[in-house]
Amino acid sequence: MDVCCEAAGRYPSNYNAWSHRIWILQRLGKLDVKILLDELSSTRHWVSMHVSDHSGFHYRQFLIKSLIGRTVTDNSILVQNQLVNEPTPSLPKDEKNEASEAACTEELRVDLPNLLKKELELCTDLIDTFPGHETLWCHRRHVFYLQHHLNNKLPLPNVRLTSVDSSDGTLNNSHPSTAVSHVTHAMDVDGLNDSCKQGYTQETKRLKRAPIQDSLGLEMEYRFIDNILATCRDVEQSRFATEYRKWLVTFLGQ
Repeated sequence: MDVCCEAAGRYPSNYNAWSHRIWILQRLGKLDVKILLDELSSTRHWVSMHVSDHSGFHYRQFLIKSLIGRTVTDNSILVQNQLVNEPTPSLPKDEKNEASEAACTEELRVDLPNLLKKELELCTDLIDTFPGHETLWCHRRHVFYLQHHLNNKLPLPNVRLTSVDSSDGTLNNSHPSTAVSHVTHAMDVDGLNDSCKQGYTQETKRLKRAPIQDSLGLEMEYRFIDNILATCRDVEQSRFATEYRKWLVTFLGQ
């Protein structure tokens, strides 16, 4: 893991280093929930110092999606699901009960809604501090997508997290191919025919049908975008904010 971190720091957008780190988590770490949470915490500072490096944010997307994949939702309490595709070793009854109780104590600490909320807050801080970086907007879109599916208790399709092909860390495609196939590039939604006014009108109708928690999240996103457009003087930042708003309308209208 130290070697991966060193390589990622020396060479920008080092997809190979981050892919090897993912391989270590899968093969040696067995995608253990505690390790995933520790990795999410330890890489927060790194991505904050490398806001144009998509590979680091791609890694965080992998961590979050892995945590979602390792959990099940039960009355808004997220509990680690260790029974899926994992053989259970044979233990004496007393030991098995003790292990189960210990596991539940640890598992109840996994609060995915709060985790996703904090990730959006990280995006907000970085976008405000470092305007004009497309990588940050791409990451925000991916986190919102996961949050939307979690709020609506929808099955999460397989997400294809692709590598970085350009030197500036621009995403080629971070969308789930089964769910949002009509938007295939990171922020390539300029060709939409809807105006900003039409977008808000369509979205207002959809908000009335959406769950309360999801609606509040959408309203916060639109307020965030409006604030960026009203206060930012960076041309690229304004363009990314406008494209993100168009993406929200397109995604929710699928």
